[in-house]
Amino acid sequence: MPDDEKTIQGTIVPDSEEKKAFIKGLLDNHQAARPLPDGSLPPGATHEIVGEGENGLPIVKRKRFSAY
Repeated sequence: MPDDEKTIQGTIVPDSEEKKAFIKGLLDNHQAARPLPDGSLPPGATHEIVGEGENGLPIVKRKRFSAY
């Protein structure tokens, strides 16, 4: 995803078809999740769900990279 489609903080808002597809892919692959009570992400998650877009899809922010 091009850098100009992200905010400075790395948050991805589902406001275009490309970003909607990207976020749906994260969800389908269990790579986007809400943080656990201790603030960490579940195993395998690379993006934190930080809110919800107008279309019901989550707003996500990259927190780490996967190594597979």
